[in-house]
Amino acid sequence: MAESTAVERSIWVAVPPERAWQAVTEPQHLNQWYATFYHWDIPALAAGARVEFYNKDNHADMQVATITVVDPPREFTLRWESPTGYPATTLITSFLLNSEADGTRVTIHESGYETVPADERQQWLDATGNGYGMSVENLKAYLEGRPIPY
Repeated sequence: MAESTAVERSIWVAVPPERAWQAVTEPQHLNQWYATFYHWDIPALAAGARVEFYNKDNHADMQVATITVVDPPREFTLRWESPTGYPATTLITSFLLNSEADGTRVTIHESGYETVPADERQQWLDATGNGYGMSVENLKAYLEGRPIPY
Protein backbone atom coordinates (compact mmCIF):
# COMPACT_ATOMS: atom_id res chain seq x y z
CA MET A 1 0.00 0.00 0.00
CA ALA A 2 1.42 3.40 -1.02
CA GLU A 3 1.98 6.01 1.65
CA SER A 4 -0.43 8.94 1.48
CA THR A 5 1.12 12.34 0.85
CA ALA A 6 -2.12 14.32 1.03
CA VAL A 7 -4.70 15.24 3.64
CA GLU A 8 -8.39 15.50 2.90
CA ARG A 9 -11.37 16.31 5.10
CA SER A 10 -14.92 16.74 3.87
CA ILE A 11 -18.25 17.77 5.37
CA TRP A 12 -21.80 18.39 4.18
CA VAL A 13 -23.35 21.75 5.05
CA ALA A 14 -26.98 22.82 4.72
CA VAL A 15 -26.29 25.87 2.52
CA PRO A 16 -26.11 26.44 -1.24
CA PRO A 17 -22.68 26.37 -2.93
CA GLU A 18 -22.69 30.15 -3.37
CA ARG A 19 -22.90 30.68 0.40
CA ALA A 20 -20.20 28.07 1.09
CA TRP A 21 -18.05 29.76 -1.58
CA GLN A 22 -18.18 33.05 0.34
CA ALA A 23 -17.14 31.24 3.52
CA VAL A 24 -14.03 29.69 1.92
CA THR A 25 -12.88 32.69 -0.15
CA GLU A 26 -13.73 35.90 1.75
CA PRO A 27 -11.45 36.90 4.65
CA GLN A 28 -14.32 38.23 6.80
CA HIS A 29 -15.81 34.71 6.74
CA LEU A 30 -12.55 32.69 6.85
CA ASN A 31 -11.50 34.63 9.95
CA GLN A 32 -14.64 33.39 11.74
CA TRP A 33 -14.13 29.63 11.31
CA TYR A 34 -10.67 28.70 9.95
CA ALA A 35 -7.98 28.63 12.68
CA THR A 36 -9.75 31.50 14.42
CA PHE A 37 -6.61 32.82 16.16
CA TYR A 38 -5.19 33.55 12.69
CA HIS A 39 -6.09 36.24 10.18
CA TRP A 40 -6.45 36.04 6.39
CA ASP A 41 -5.52 38.85 3.98
CA ILE A 42 -6.79 38.23 0.46
CA PRO A 43 -6.51 41.56 -1.38
CA ALA A 44 -7.72 40.12 -4.71
CA LEU A 45 -9.65 36.94 -5.45
CA ALA A 46 -7.76 36.14 -8.65
CA ALA A 47 -5.22 33.60 -9.86
CA GLY A 48 -1.74 34.93 -9.17
CA ALA A 49 -2.79 37.07 -6.20
CA ARG A 50 -0.82 36.87 -2.96
CA VAL A 51 -2.51 35.70 0.25
CA GLU A 52 -1.18 36.24 3.77
CA PHE A 53 -2.17 34.13 6.77
CA TYR A 54 -0.80 35.06 10.21
CA ASN A 55 -1.36 35.09 13.96
CA LYS A 56 -3.77 38.00 14.45
CA ASP A 57 -2.42 38.92 17.88
CA ASN A 58 1.19 39.53 16.92
CA HIS A 59 1.52 39.04 13.14
CA ALA A 60 3.86 36.11 13.85
CA ASP A 61 3.92 32.83 11.98
CA MET A 62 3.29 34.58 8.65
CA GLN A 63 2.49 32.16 5.86
CA VAL A 64 2.28 33.33 2.26
CA ALA A 65 0.40 31.69 -0.59
CA THR A 66 -0.41 32.37 -4.21
CA ILE A 67 -3.92 31.78 -5.50
CA THR A 68 -3.73 29.29 -8.36
CA VAL A 69 -7.40 28.49 -9.06
CA VAL A 70 -10.55 30.59 -8.65
CA ASP A 71 -13.52 28.70 -10.12
CA PRO A 72 -16.68 29.91 -8.34
CA PRO A 73 -18.47 28.22 -6.72
CA ARG A 74 -16.45 25.02 -7.19
CA GLU A 75 -12.73 25.41 -6.46
CA PHE A 76 -10.40 27.78 -4.64
CA THR A 77 -6.76 26.64 -4.61
CA LEU A 78 -3.66 28.08 -2.96
CA ARG A 79 0.05 27.24 -3.35
CA TRP A 80 1.91 27.88 -0.08
CA GLU A 81 5.52 28.97 0.22
CA SER A 82 7.66 27.23 2.83
CA PRO A 83 7.55 29.11 6.14
CA THR A 84 10.92 30.20 7.51
CA GLY A 85 12.47 27.49 9.64
CA TYR A 86 10.59 24.62 7.95
CA PRO A 87 11.84 22.16 5.35
CA ALA A 88 11.39 23.24 1.73
CA THR A 89 7.83 22.27 0.84
CA THR A 90 5.26 23.21 -1.74
CA LEU A 91 1.83 22.56 -0.29
CA ILE A 92 -1.30 22.96 -2.40
CA THR A 93 -4.55 23.56 -0.52
CA SER A 94 -7.86 23.27 -2.38
CA PHE A 95 -11.31 24.09 -1.12
CA LEU A 96 -13.66 22.02 -3.30
CA LEU A 97 -17.44 22.54 -3.30
CA ASN A 98 -20.07 20.25 -4.79
CA SER A 99 -23.86 20.47 -4.63
CA GLU A 100 -25.23 17.55 -2.67
CA ALA A 101 -28.68 16.76 -1.23
CA ASP A 102 -30.00 20.34 -0.89
CA GLY A 103 -26.66 21.54 0.47
CA THR A 104 -22.98 21.55 -0.33
CA ARG A 105 -20.17 19.07 0.22
CA VAL A 106 -17.08 21.09 1.18
CA THR A 107 -13.75 19.32 0.93
CA ILE A 108 -10.37 20.63 2.01
CA HIS A 109 -7.61 18.78 0.17
CA GLU A 110 -3.93 19.51 0.79
CA SER A 111 -1.16 17.83 -1.17
CA GLY A 112 2.58 18.12 -1.45
CA TYR A 113 3.70 16.29 1.66
CA GLU A 114 6.08 14.13 -0.37
CA THR A 115 8.51 17.08 -0.07
CA VAL A 116 8.52 16.82 3.74
CA PRO A 117 11.40 14.69 5.06
CA ALA A 118 10.23 11.09 5.43
CA ASP A 119 10.97 10.98 9.17
CA GLU A 120 8.68 14.01 9.76
CA ARG A 121 5.99 13.33 7.15
CA GLN A 122 3.52 11.32 9.21
CA GLN A 123 3.62 13.85 12.03
CA TRP A 124 2.81 16.65 9.55
CA LEU A 125 0.01 14.60 7.97
CA ASP A 126 -1.52 13.74 11.35
CA ALA A 127 -1.35 17.33 12.64
CA THR A 128 -2.79 18.74 9.43
CA GLY A 129 -5.53 16.11 9.32
CA ASN A 130 -6.54 16.89 12.89
CA GLY A 131 -6.53 20.62 12.16
CA TYR A 132 -8.60 20.26 9.01
CA GLY A 133 -11.02 17.97 10.85
CA MET A 134 -11.63 20.78 13.33
CA SER A 135 -11.80 23.35 10.54
CA VAL A 136 -14.58 21.58 8.64
CA GLU A 137 -16.56 21.17 11.88
CA ASN A 138 -16.12 24.91 12.52
CA LEU A 139 -17.20 25.69 8.95
CA LYS A 140 -20.37 23.63 9.31
CA ALA A 141 -21.25 25.31 12.61
CA TYR A 142 -20.50 28.77 11.21
CA LEU A 143 -22.60 28.28 8.07
CA GLU A 144 -25.46 26.71 10.00
CA GLY A 145 -25.52 29.50 12.60
CA ARG A 146 -24.26 27.48 15.56
CA PRO A 147 -21.36 28.23 17.95
CA ILE A 148 -17.93 27.35 16.59
CA PRO A 149 -16.71 24.20 18.40
CA TYR A 150 -12.93 24.73 18.04
